[in-house]
Amino acid sequence: MKRKSAYKEICKLTFAAAAIGAFSAPAVEAVEIKDVLDSYVEATVLPTYSQMSDSAIEFNKAVAKLKESASDENLAKAAAAWSKVRTSWERSEAFLFGPAVFASLDPNLDSWPLDQSQLDGLIKAINEGRVAIDAGYVRGGLGAAFRGFHAAEYLLFREGKVRKAAEMSKGELEYLAALAQVLTEDCVALESWWKGADKLSEGKSKILEEAEIETGGSYASEMKNAGKVGSRYGSQKEALSEIFDGCIDIADELAESKLGTPAKTQNPLECESRHSGTSLIDAVDNLISIRNSYEGANSEGASLSALVAEKSKEADGRVRASIDGAIKSVESLKAPMFKNLKENEEGFKVAIAACEKLSEALGKAKELVCE
Repeated sequence: MKRKSAYKEICKLTFAAAAIGAFSAPAVEAVEIKDVLDSYVEATVLPTYSQMSDSAIEFNKAVAKLKESASDENLAKAAAAWSKVRTSWERSEAFLFGPAVFASLDPNLDSWPLDQSQLDGLIKAINEGRVAIDAGYVRGGLGAAFRGFHAAEYLLFREGKVRKAAEMSKGELEYLAALAQVLTEDCVALESWWKGADKLSEGKSKILEEAEIETGGSYASEMKNAGKVGSRYGSQKEALSEIFDGCIDIADELAESKLGTPAKTQNPLECESRHSGTSLIDAVDNLISIRNSYEGANSEGASLSALVAEKSKEADGRVRASIDGAIKSVESLKAPMFKNLKENEEGFKVAIAACEKLSEALGKAKELVCE
């Protein structure tokens, strides 16, 4: 009887201690969807687009200097400036929805593949004086395939290397200058669509004014106020779903197209950013865009990752590990991709499978918090 009594007392004390601990332990604050949306917009999207338009302005200046003085040094500086803008763009590919779509900024900035023969024909016409090229002509008279990152890339690079200034014709320099100006205007417009025209710097506002480009509203505000009047998102979960879908879309594109197509065809012409030789850099930046969107860039706690972890730490860990695994698998491929398709044959299989695994992990995470 004494042993039973002692056992009962121990149980009572253990239960009491557990109860006291439960009541005295600090409460874990739930992650609010509103905070996740705010953090996503303010810490990930807006800084990326702001950096992109800042870099585009510098690129435009570098090209103007190249046009004025066509030296190898100035050409190298213009190419480096292009690469910097390109990095920001590739790191935005997980959120190519909203203004990038309805304002046609995605196709205007990043149409690929280029029709090289038509581009060469246009350059010949400029050199022969049959076409007077300027930014207005590019914006109003040329389709998306003649402008944006890849048209500029074609003029700056060949076979993965920066061209020599002596190789560039007067028409190419004029065309590049016009392209750089329009690319800059489009980058500033994309920032304006998200941020709101009233929140642009004076210098950027002037760029849009001189190009006669008008943007409307603030997509950032619409996303942060999802479910309220004035937002195209009917609910906060609808906005969350858009973010997940953006991440899933670029993971799928990597697996199926950016890596998958050249791996399957073994055709160098299928490699995007072939002229600059930066196909694999683009792919890593795309995965970084997913990581920034999911884990948050410079945010404190309010992220998709934190939201998923509340439902399932295992699911969150699976997404994080899949992102890291996909990045490592792409980084292990031999660059430049267009010159090493055969050598990367086995590596492609690993990288493609890693991107597919990431897409699947993101899809399951989405189900946990959006349905």
